[in-house]
Amino acid sequence: MKSETSINNPSAFEVVSQFVAALSAQDIETMKSLHVKDYVVDWVYGDAFENPPSSAVESAAFFPAWFAGFSEIDYEVKRTISAEEVVVTEWVFTGTHTGPLGPPVFEERLDPTGRTIQFRGVTIYDVRGGLIQRETIYMDLATLLVELGARV
Repeated sequence: MKSETSINNPSAFEVVSQFVAALSAQDIETMKSLHVKDYVVDWVYGDAFENPPSSAVESAAFFPAWFAGFSEIDYEVKRTISAEEVVVTEWVFTGTHTGPLGPPVFEERLDPTGRTIQFRGVTIYDVRGGLIQRETIYMDLATLLVELGARV
């Protein structure tokens, strides 16, 4: 049973655990409910393209498009490091590309390849007041692209 403090003000670890469970279940509404109104996500690979962090509105469009491309996924957290307001997860994503991937995932639509892909990443979550303020995501974009059939 959770303590009164835990229920009213969940720890950063508890918030991120809820978010990861929602992501694994492709539960977009729960994912959004764990973000502050002005939440941002910083895709570190965007530095190569001089892309600023995505706003809450921009990032809200990402996961529906991602889940449309990968109807069944396995998002496994391999390691978690947690502090009072920061949680770091090391994860592995596995999914079969069964639907189109278009904006905002890729600028140009990528039709389903039927390929099962797997790539790794690390996410840093900044959490305050029981909600995620910011995510900074480091992911193996090269492996993702190669496994989807891109030539680099």
